[in-house]
Amino acid sequence: MKKKNKEAKNYKELLFDKALKKIIDEERRGNNPIPLLNIYLQSKTSFLKNKFEILQKEIEEETVIFSNPDDLLQIDIPKPNFTLRPLARPSINFWLFYETFGIYLSEKILKKTEICNRSYSIGKFKNEKLNKSSTSAWLEFKNKEIEFFSKGYKYCVVTDLTSYYENINLNELRSRIIDYLENDELGEGFTKRLFELLRKWSIGRVMDYGLPQGPPASAFLADIYLDVVDRQMEEYEGYFRYMDDIRIFCKDERTAKIALKSIILALRKLKLHVNAKKTDILNKKSIKEKLFDPEKPTLKKINNIIKSKDKKDIEKFVIPGLILLFKKSFNDNLFSNTHLNFSLYRLGMLYNSGLKFDYSKIVKLIQENIVKKPYNTSLFCEFLSYFPNDEEIANSLISFLQSKDNIYEGQELKILQYLLRFNTKLEQPVINFFIESAQDSNKHYAVQGFYFILAGKFGNNRDRNIIIDCYHNEFHNYLKSAMVLSVQALTSSQKNFYNKIKTNTDTELDDLITYVKTLSEPKYFIETKKPKIETYEEDYEEYY
Repeated sequence: MKKKNKEAKNYKELLFDKALKKIIDEERRGNNPIPLLNIYLQSKTSFLKNKFEILQKEIEEETVIFSNPDDLLQIDIPKPNFTLRPLARPSINFWLFYETFGIYLSEKILKKTEICNRSYSIGKFKNEKLNKSSTSAWLEFKNKEIEFFSKGYKYCVVTDLTSYYENINLNELRSRIIDYLENDELGEGFTKRLFELLRKWSIGRVMDYGLPQGPPASAFLADIYLDVVDRQMEEYEGYFRYMDDIRIFCKDERTAKIALKSIILALRKLKLHVNAKKTDILNKKSIKEKLFDPEKPTLKKINNIIKSKDKKDIEKFVIPGLILLFKKSFNDNLFSNTHLNFSLYRLGMLYNSGLKFDYSKIVKLIQENIVKKPYNTSLFCEFLSYFPNDEEIANSLISFLQSKDNIYEGQELKILQYLLRFNTKLEQPVINFFIESAQDSNKHYAVQGFYFILAGKFGNNRDRNIIIDCYHNEFHNYLKSAMVLSVQALTSSQKNFYNKIKTNTDTELDDLITYVKTLSEPKYFIETKKPKIETYEEDYEEYY
């Protein structure tokens, strides 16, 4: 019995480790909508053992923690048409629970042979088990389009879903998961606690509906929710999907119309609806125009040369090709965003690998388009952060923050996050702007928090003492954590301040304080590895 219990504990600890790794990966990739301030999480420390013990207890015992979870941390980010996408994540303790549950359920459910094979996004989670890139699943989805078209399927239904995550029925999802996990005691315990969380998080929206859009666990649950629709659509050989991106290839228009009717009715049973503006039946000509990238042969050639690691060919063919593709990507077309992502990611990678080219025009185009393309801010800032000592770049980002074009809180947060990576000296009026913005209660709390951190990093001890004064009037835990990070560079009064604010009741904040006090030098963000040619692999297709 002791051996069995030990094996069970070791398995749960393994799940916990996977969940932690997934969360850190999300942070390092820039996918976390509300950045982590718990910088100690990036390493295996004693602070994490306590969190695992809490998780262990919650799984095995009837406790009250899941009946009163922390609220979701939420923020809106801009989409390509200047609308907003609502993203959210749990606080770190509950996010660890959520991802641990999600990983367990995905591993168990994907063992089931009855999972329909028409979802290519499910392949993301299968690939993770094989240590393969999840982006290859998207490439498989795109290759499937070409395959059916070349077989003579000259009509294609294209559609996606309206407010997909928000309209998922939690009771329906729960009953589906329980069916997959029959006679699985641990799985039933996970499921019970998982849906305690999800139901509480749905309060304030539509009760018993919706998943928080952002965490990887939500992506799996949302995907498996459509498995019943996949089964119903299996009669159409050309049906397949990637999350809520749906294709149905047919040989004639009548069959395409019938297929569209079928998918609408199947989704309606789940209270889901197609997005009318993005739904169409494409014919042979429009399939080529709207689904197949005319630049794909060029992109493939560029990838092959980079993979060869032949620097002469890279300098001769790849760099000019990428710069041209980057410039053309600002001429709006159906594939411009793909080309922008493809070219800028690789230009950054080549720069980090020591290849020389004139990047000033690239920087200028980014600066000119940060207002026009707010949804690309993370991509833009990632590239700009490769020049951490460039005062002109840092000042251009600060000028944007001070301008009337600073409209979207999600964009503002991204810029603040990347500004921390710069090492330039900032004038006192800029530091004052940071402190004033940090105290602006009309701003999102995460935005306020990063203004505090910037003021602490780039300011002086007088500025840090102003932050300490603000701390005693603050109640929001995220902002308190930000202030703890922001005053790391204090010397004489630092230790005294941290001792005064240690709560002995707020474990998360106390853990952060304890960790910061152990640091030999200030640390303001989780480090990321810069992409380089040496580590480039075609399977790691971040943007194509």
